[in-house]
Amino acid sequence: MYSREIKQAPEKIIQHRKPVFGTFNTLPDELDISGVRAPFLGIPLPPILTRLRIRGRLIYTFNYGDYLGSVDLFDNKFLNMAEICLWNKNTNQKYVYRIFLGMRMHLIPRKLSKAVCVSTAKTRYVRIGWNHELDRLSIKFKGRGDSLKPFVEFSFLGRFSYPSSNEIFSVKPAPTMRRCSATWYSFSPITGRLNMTLKSGDLLESFRGQTGTGFLFENRSYYKFITSGENITATGEIDGKKIGFRLSTTSLDAVDTDMYNDNILFSDGEVTTMPPVDITHPFGIAQKWVIQDVESMIDLTFTPKNLLTRSLDIIALKTTYATIFGTIDGVLLDKNGDKIVLKDFPGIVKRSKLRL
Repeated sequence: MYSREIKQAPEKIIQHRKPVFGTFNTLPDELDISGVRAPFLGIPLPPILTRLRIRGRLIYTFNYGDYLGSVDLFDNKFLNMAEICLWNKNTNQKYVYRIFLGMRMHLIPRKLSKAVCVSTAKTRYVRIGWNHELDRLSIKFKGRGDSLKPFVEFSFLGRFSYPSSNEIFSVKPAPTMRRCSATWYSFSPITGRLNMTLKSGDLLESFRGQTGTGFLFENRSYYKFITSGENITATGEIDGKKIGFRLSTTSLDAVDTDMYNDNILFSDGEVTTMPPVDITHPFGIAQKWVIQDVESMIDLTFTPKNLLTRSLDIIALKTTYATIFGTIDGVLLDKNGDKIVLKDFPGIVKRSKLRL
């Protein structure tokens, strides 16, 4: 059975200008990877130049009521962006709301004990905040609609102390030992509300007082000039167990993926470190995907139901990405060897390519 060593996190993940690699069950003071000595080609460069190659992402995936949703914030420094996607699991309807934020050097917080990330625009508002002392992780969004999509408002609250909640932190080479990628995961049940209103003012959807699940992913990495990757994220409930998992393969993966990777499974408060995976789609991204490992812990297929593709090309950035909603079938094994059987389980696959 595959496993990785899990230990306590250091106060700082960069010490003596070198990353401290590993998987941790506690959190450092900050998710800050700046200050690494000579991260590119072994050539010492001014810190201001190496910091410009650090990119941050904050993604909150939730499963609540009839909807699976994803709130993505991307810190590119030159052109920051937020994207909120909602998918109705019953009707297959999808709604997408975007916010272009321009230049902001500190969009995504580094503090892990207490922080707030806020993005505002005339027609969009999103706020993600956490406070370990007050035992809360919250997210709010308001999005103005039009004749094609509704006005949306949702607000969710999770607690770090829930029995089904847990957190994990990892630092891996990206892909060499000179550079690093650091990731924080937080999984918890959520309560809250979700409302959708038509332009006419008529109520389209309303969910209140239900229990769902939320899965927070925050990452900072030293990016190469061309970076690509694919990942699958899912969260929800199976046979009374609240689960969430994320499996990925990227061009920033460590050379030794058995020792260092970000693949993780949460199941009713227990954390299972997962092995490296192969993610394939032999007949194209709109057809069935296959996600497997060599340890017989992961054997999944993903069937796309709704596909969103986008591209952006400006002077300092070129990116193409796809967000695909669909259903997952197959089997996962947790660290105890227990099977988690997935049948038409909702999930999100993302594929991206970024050129700096």
